[in-house]
Amino acid sequence: MKTNNKQTICSVILLVCLLTASFAASLTTVSAKGREHPDGQTVYAAFGDSIAAGYGLNGYHPGQEAPADSYQALVAEFLQTQSCNYAVTGDNSDDCIQALTSGEADSCLAVCDVITLSIGSNDLLLPFIDILMQHFTQNAPEYAIPEEGTPEYAALQQEIEEQLKNGFSLPQLGLSQWADYYKQAEALLTELSDNATLHAQAAAFAQKLQTILSLLHEKAPNAELYVTNIYNPFAHLPKIGELADLYIQEINLAFLKDAPDYTLIDVYTPFQSQELSNVRIDLTEPNGIHLDPHPSIQGHQAIANIITDALNEAHTPKAASIKTLSSSSKKKLTLKATLPANADGYEVLYATSKDGTYKKLAKSEKKVYQSHSSKLKKGKAYFIKIRSYRTIKQVTYYGTDSNIKKIKIK
Repeated sequence: MKTNNKQTICSVILLVCLLTASFAASLTTVSAKGREHPDGQTVYAAFGDSIAAGYGLNGYHPGQEAPADSYQALVAEFLQTQSCNYAVTGDNSDDCIQALTSGEADSCLAVCDVITLSIGSNDLLLPFIDILMQHFTQNAPEYAIPEEGTPEYAALQQEIEEQLKNGFSLPQLGLSQWADYYKQAEALLTELSDNATLHAQAAAFAQKLQTILSLLHEKAPNAELYVTNIYNPFAHLPKIGELADLYIQEINLAFLKDAPDYTLIDVYTPFQSQELSNVRIDLTEPNGIHLDPHPSIQGHQAIANIITDALNEAHTPKAASIKTLSSSSKKKLTLKATLPANADGYEVLYATSKDGTYKKLAKSEKKVYQSHSSKLKKGKAYFIKIRSYRTIKQVTYYGTDSNIKKIKIK
């Protein structure tokens, strides 16, 4: 193989405008070990591929804890726990099914409270790699693609992946060479714009997802399940995004917005409107072409925010309200509250002006709260409001603020 072939192939890929995901850096399955969780702490398990594993972030190591900037770690922090990491770089839906049926995660799942699942990208990626390599083998023998299944073939995949991730520059070529690049690009575009294999992979995913969900519900009957759909990392690049979107939208038909057995985490929409992947192209810089489609730090934060918003929506109690508010010489403040059934109690908040900064006065689990706190000064007027709260496994969820009432302390 010529020494510049990997750069040549990268350049053709760029011109073809059809990358849908990165070449997996590692397809080696590394099982996560079960984690002991202290009593009262949420048991959280993360399943999926390189996105869930935090591939490419600082601190990423296969089979170890997810990096601090990964959405998995951010969700674990919100839940005040540590995750059981069963996400494996390179896994597709078949690998996820095999991992679940192997029993390696059973001990964690049996006591699991929360599960996140990010799977499906590699159901398109791996066939795409095969189609790409076969194209070069059949139509461009001068690139000398090694035989599939050989160590040389795997090495080329990894070399190309590293270059796509770390950046590369378009080579300096003559007009005849550029003409050959565009010829290869057009041929690949034709082959992949309406590819039966990729359509079939997208269609087959729905049943595989149902198998994964059934296994998770069987092994973790008490767990809440949050499932991400597939985003388009090339949404902001002409033609790349269009071609990728064709198959991504097909595979996303498997995910249901109002599914009865899981909560859909829609990551497709924010990645369409914001540049949240590591893909960037700046031809004015050396090695200015980066086609690594994994989420950036901002992308992981965006995914974590959607998941934590969903957790809040699932567990936040309805709002409490102030029924009556009074002050007397015996008690500076007497408050009667209407407390929703799904709340453990409420916080009493006070401020010196209606739109001022509210401070915590106290917590109460009773409908009638009385206080002689020194925080409330005699003869001064205060604005009072309350907010309900609910605590689940060390995580406190707060309801919206109540109505505001004004009172003068006697």
